[in-house]
Amino acid sequence: MHMMNRHFQMVVFLLIMGLFLPGSSVSSNGPADMKSGEVEVVIRNSTFEFHGGILKPDEAATIILRNQDSIQHGFTSVLLEDLDVQVEADGVVTLGKQIRSVHINPGKTVQFHFIPTRPGKFSFRCDLHPAMKGELLLLSMGSL
Repeated sequence: MHMMNRHFQMVVFLLIMGLFLPGSSVSSNGPADMKSGEVEVVIRNSTFEFHGGILKPDEAATIILRNQDSIQHGFTSVLLEDLDVQVEADGVVTLGKQIRSVHINPGKTVQFHFIPTRPGKFSFRCDLHPAMKGELLLLSMGSL
């Protein structure tokens, strides 16, 4: 009950692709499978598939990007350009701002670690295949 009376904000990390962008899909693993602070995007058949998650403001967040295609893909988003980001891929860790694009080989996984700072709509795309696009919505929501 104490939690219901406290005002808090939560950033919900949603990927809205299937509704607005052709060639994309959205799926959710359900609340029991979601890990707070983590979302997963799977690349399959040259589309981005979102597997749900919730991120809280000013707390560590992770995007896990898995390439399950047989070709290399890219991931670029203005969301990552303004934040301090740690990128992990193939045992290599890169830190910094202004990360414009990451390429991911077939069968590989890349993790982006950052702290979301503001709500908004952020597009992302594969810079190697211009038809692959999606949107990330970070929504700030308060309790009633």
